[in-house]
Amino acid sequence: MSYQQTDHYLHSNKLVTSNSYDWLKYRDEQNQYNDIHPLRISQRIYGAIPGIQSSISIDRDTSRYDEYQTLGTSSPFQCYKIEFPIFKVNPDYPPRNTQLLNAPFQKFQAVVTDCKEAISERDIELKRVKAGSSGSYFVYGTENPNVPKGIFKPKDEEPYGPLSPKWTKWAHRTFFPCLFGRSCLIPNLGYVCESAASLLDRRLETNLVPFTDTVSFQSASFYDQRYEWLKAFNFGIRKQEKVGSFQLFLEDYQDIEKFLAKYPLPGTFRNQRRRGSTTSTASNLRASTILSKKSGMDKHSILLTDTGNKDIITRKDNSIPTNPSSFIPPVFTWSEGNLLMFRQELEKLIILDYIMRNTDRGLDNWMIKVEPPGNENQENWSIELAAIDNGLCFPWKHPDEWRLYPYGWLYLSLDILAQPFSENTRSHFIPLLTSTEWWEDSYLEFTDLFQRDPDFQFRLWKKQWAVLKGQAFNVVNTLSDIRQGPLELVRKTRYLVVDEVIQAPASSLETVMNNAELNAPTRTLNGLTNMDSDPQAFLNDETEYDLHRSLYRTVIAERLQMVTSDPVFTWC
Repeated sequence: MSYQQTDHYLHSNKLVTSNSYDWLKYRDEQNQYNDIHPLRISQRIYGAIPGIQSSISIDRDTSRYDEYQTLGTSSPFQCYKIEFPIFKVNPDYPPRNTQLLNAPFQKFQAVVTDCKEAISERDIELKRVKAGSSGSYFVYGTENPNVPKGIFKPKDEEPYGPLSPKWTKWAHRTFFPCLFGRSCLIPNLGYVCESAASLLDRRLETNLVPFTDTVSFQSASFYDQRYEWLKAFNFGIRKQEKVGSFQLFLEDYQDIEKFLAKYPLPGTFRNQRRRGSTTSTASNLRASTILSKKSGMDKHSILLTDTGNKDIITRKDNSIPTNPSSFIPPVFTWSEGNLLMFRQELEKLIILDYIMRNTDRGLDNWMIKVEPPGNENQENWSIELAAIDNGLCFPWKHPDEWRLYPYGWLYLSLDILAQPFSENTRSHFIPLLTSTEWWEDSYLEFTDLFQRDPDFQFRLWKKQWAVLKGQAFNVVNTLSDIRQGPLELVRKTRYLVVDEVIQAPASSLETVMNNAELNAPTRTLNGLTNMDSDPQAFLNDETEYDLHRSLYRTVIAERLQMVTSDPVFTWC
């Protein structure tokens, strides 16, 4: 029961492009009449199928959403109930839901309160971050004004925002407007996407994204176009209050790009060069081993890499050797256990990025934290990854114009990527992504989050949700096959999972859907059913809808739709 969306049908004498953001606004105007008549939409999609009515589809909801707001409901789908899911339950991995804890949110609120107090009462202003492509600021607390508590990114200073302080983005917007921005992303929504990435991380229980949420700060450090004029005439700098995303600061983490430059993964060119340089130090390695045995040091204190390497990660323990000159701190190496732990963390990052379709994941916006073993009985180091800068994700469509925006972790060693997903990863994600209850709760939480934006459009959000669920559909299919891994995942055919809101009888829903499959409507060349030829037949749609509303209940029927359009360049 898969039909082509009416989004792809062009009207005569109208110049429309299906690859532009403005096209969505054009469609809003074209569908005004249909938005007012829900049963007309029902017959367009399902024709004369007895006993089933579709009240709202993914491409018609703007004006209907306004009507629901006037009725006092926060969403057209106040009761989001998935009756016919696409995600099939795997008997080997029973579905389960996520229980979000209040402790991280309470800690976040305490940090925000402390930062606002530092700004208002102690005049500890924000400091702009020099790196990056957007206006981002270090935010400090009252305890230590030199250690930031978090990173704040205002809405209007995003990479493609109107007040971006980066001159490169200004030049891009001014001199290359035809190539400016990313058409698959909703403009000026990065601050909400940052928060949504944190919410998805908590829903998936991956613990990769630092807690992020939307807040507002008032500061004189924010970028102001009139700053130079105010400074020239000796006027004071005004304080501005801006809304944006606030992400807690990470401690003891380092950039993955710098870390891999110091400790290359096995199978890479850097690792081969490093092996050649360390063969001459084999005698030093044996000597240090003998020294450690004589001095009574534990096995984790043996020097395992080049003694000339200055980038040594010291061990954190309270033991002090009797002879300080003989103490050799442990050095990180890619042992079998460390590779396995890194691989498991990387798999979580891969699935998180894939589901939210991150278009800006490079080697410069995810970090790593390594700690030596805590006691003598442990051989493996503690490895944790963190994903930051998640503002360019949650697109409303798959990239289909110039660039594909590939994931940065695809450039890692094939020894890491060309392996099937581990059993731990499968047993972690499959129960969540196949749980209908998990999807229902996630939809309500994400809808409440995206509604915070003043420019929120419900029909665009539904398209974002369809992309996200389509990505999750590929993840479930990949994890269900024990032979497939990250490389097979990124090669999957792209899909959308469309939520069709249907009015079905309160009983015998299975019978209704079986009849719907047997009595699929026929379509004309312009994509409409034959029943649309007489508009007078639907003058009393609203009256009929009100009369039969009590006989039906609103449920969700997920519909799978393939994406066939590809971008020009797939390597950038």
